Amino acid sequence: MGHTYSRFYAGESIDLCVPSERAVLEDGWADWLNDQETCKYLDHGVFPNHAENQIDFLEGLQKRERFALLICAKDTGRAIGVISLSAIDFRKSSAQISLVVGKPLKGLAGGMAPLEAMALVTRHGFEVMGLNRIWAGQVFPGLSAWNRLLEAIGYRTEGILRDAFKRGHRRDNTAVISCLYDNYQAICVRRGALWPGAQAMRDIIKSLPKVGFAQKVDDAIRAIEKEHFSFLE
Repeated sequence: MGHTYSRFYAGESIDLCVPSERAVLEDGWADWLNDQETCKYLDHGVFPNHAENQIDFLEGLQKRERFALLICAKDTGRAIGVISLSAIDFRKSSAQISLVVGKPLKGLAGGMAPLEAMALVTRHGFEVMGLNRIWAGQVFPGLSAWNRLLEAIGYRTEGILRDAFKRGHRRDNTAVISCLYDNYQAICVRRGALWPGAQAMRDIIKSLPKVGFAQKVDDAIRAIEKEHFSFLE
């Protein structure tokens, strides 16, 4: 067993643990945000990230500016990523969810660890924080495959923001997705839990439509846009 952290949630393939400086100093938390492939669809990686940056981030967590947990491998106990809820607004009953995985995931329940982490924190947002809407922005079409997987735990595309993401000279759209408490409840009633286990989730993923909802929304918007603004052509 490797490094261990204070466990907040025990998962099937991963544990979600309380962040500490050990993740920065020993498990390379700061380095995840220096990896250009990891940061390909993130706002990080433009300037070097330092250990001091992550320690400052930790201090913000202690002030409860956001909710964040380390994603830790069951077999080693080491931190392999982080998942968080930010922009928490209890008046509007909403929060933004985000996830960064900085370590290889081979062997972790067939790569299901990120999806399980999303399910655990989504459940926390609804059941413990009492939120009604948990949302995220996904680079589109770059993260289409991941966006489609999130449909299995209740996330739905609400719209497409044009040219909302920029990295270097590349501009991409962003799919805005959300899970509402009603969606979450309906899934839990049908399955018994948002996360029914890795094997059951694999079967659910196999049953997903081959084309993700974000792609269908984008295609529909383009068709409507072409027809509606034909007077400009």
